Amino acid sequence: MKKSRKIAAGLVTLLSVATLAACSSSSKDSSVITMKGDTITVSDVYNQVKNNSATQQAVLTLTLQRVLQDQYGDKVSDKKVSEAYNKVAEQYGTYFSAILAQQGLTTETYKQQLRVQLLVEAAVDAAAKKELTTKNYKAAFKNYVPDTKIEVIKLDSEDTAKSVLEEAKKDGADFASIAKEKTTESDKKYKYTVNSATTSSTLPSAVLSAALSQDVNSVSDVITVTGSSSSSYYIVKVTSRETKKSNWKDYKSQLKQVILNEKKSDQSFQNQVISNALKKANVKVKDSAFSSIMSAYINNSSSSSSSSSSSSSSSSSSSSSSSSSSSEASSEASSTEESSSASE
Repeated sequence: MKKSRKIAAGLVTLLSVATLAACSSSSKDSSVITMKGDTITVSDVYNQVKNNSATQQAVLTLTLQRVLQDQYGDKVSDKKVSEAYNKVAEQYGTYFSAILAQQGLTTETYKQQLRVQLLVEAAVDAAAKKELTTKNYKAAFKNYVPDTKIEVIKLDSEDTAKSVLEEAKKDGADFASIAKEKTTESDKKYKYTVNSATTSSTLPSAVLSAALSQDVNSVSDVITVTGSSSSSYYIVKVTSRETKKSNWKDYKSQLKQVILNEKKSDQSFQNQVISNALKKANVKVKDSAFSSIMSAYINNSSSSSSSSSSSSSSSSSSSSSSSSSSSEASSEASSTEESSSASE
């Protein structure tokens, strides 16, 4: 399961955080293991794990958690975290507890992962809203495509898709009837209304892009969308499109969503938001082992190297830092940010 793998992604980091937490709770010379003629110290353990990629990610996550909780904690309530958690749990039903247990996670540690993701989203959302200027509204309006009615056929086989496309492009073909009969969409839905502000959990972005760029009454070629384990094939017909008005203010709410969607999906913008948050918190890298993982957000020239005990103080979180790679661990939570979706 794709989402099971996402949950699993957090486990290794969770274990790394636990290791770092253990290192921070004792003197670097404290013994972890003793044996005849030798001793393994906390410092030995720290030096062994600090260059591990999971440990690197754990330190980044731990840093983000502390910085963003301080700056945006009021935007992420326990209720919001629980809602995101419940949404995932409902999708798995009775299997969810077993999946968490299999990955060494608990309800609490997984909620902590979700909290970090939601904190990142809150930071990006706040920064994106500052981009809602008249200049940006007008720029978004230039390429804005108003409400467009489309019919979509989803198929699971490329050969079948090619055959259906040939049928759909024949003179006099009833595309709607073909779509109703042939689509493999679970609810058999084939009619949608979309515009440039549309985000949808049903229609892939490639399908939306094709629909908004096509002329009215045109039928697309087969659009291939590759998923994690299989591919789907789509054919789109545009049946009508609203005439675009001349004043951008008539579409202000839609243009707002276009701007926000664009910023939230821009990785460079997200990195800059995080960088600004870390700069505001005066974050410095004190162990060069972690310079690389932080380099996207912190100028390495401001980082300095010191003994391992320096960095262990920044790793002194307990189970609350189990939220590893949370920006990836729960993409399902990000759906709470979608304010516009394809409608029938």
